[in-house]
Amino acid sequence: MDEYWKSWRRSPAGWCECHTLRYGCGVIFVLGALLLTLSRPVLAETPYTFFLAAIVITALCGGLGPAFFATAISALLVRWFFIRPQFSLYHRGNFEDAERLAWFVLAALMASSLVAACRRERNMLRDSEERYRILAETASEAIIVIDESGEILFVNPFAEQTFGASAEKLLGQNLDSLMPRELYQPRILEIQQHLDTRKKAIAVQLPARTLRGGQVLLEMTLGTFSKHGRNLFTAIFRDVSKEERVQHIHL
Repeated sequence: MDEYWKSWRRSPAGWCECHTLRYGCGVIFVLGALLLTLSRPVLAETPYTFFLAAIVITALCGGLGPAFFATAISALLVRWFFIRPQFSLYHRGNFEDAERLAWFVLAALMASSLVAACRRERNMLRDSEERYRILAETASEAIIVIDESGEILFVNPFAEQTFGASAEKLLGQNLDSLMPRELYQPRILEIQQHLDTRKKAIAVQLPARTLRGGQVLLEMTLGTFSKHGRNLFTAIFRDVSKEERVQHIHL
């Protein structure tokens, strides 16, 4: 279950997040493509493949700006080393190779734009998960994430206090160990039937038990979301045992 727990932790900022390194790595990838192409005569006949790969990798690691920069350098190096006359920026009537170079630049810009957009979506998803994690870990209510079978994938610190056990002991267990399945399972089935609606979540009171053997009365609000193609459920618990005791005393 460590893999699920880690999935809620933000991955540390990698080397590719530094502005200077993103552009620098783009240059390194392009120079690597140049050296690889020059080292094999058979590759020199079609140099565009490796340069395009270098541009796509740059877009994946560094984003759109470094990818466009790598495209410009690649076009310059292809013209300089692989189009006759070599070591010149003038085509001197070699329009066929000039057209190939133009199509290469166009294909590189389109490919890098697509890859950079996917990278941006990935970063937005990562940031969204980070905000959710911070909110969950600082919440003053118990939060548990389960899958469709009831397996516990995430617990926040307040849930550890509520159920009297550490996250390591709760992760991987089924929610059955904390409350009767017949009480919470109908709520999961109801939510699954209304995944495409904006039906307002309803809080229900359920008896639960701690791993220390204690009994508590909890108010549960259940919601759902998707992660990596899986339907997961967020259960927010509020301990209402004290409120119930106060009401009985007044009655």
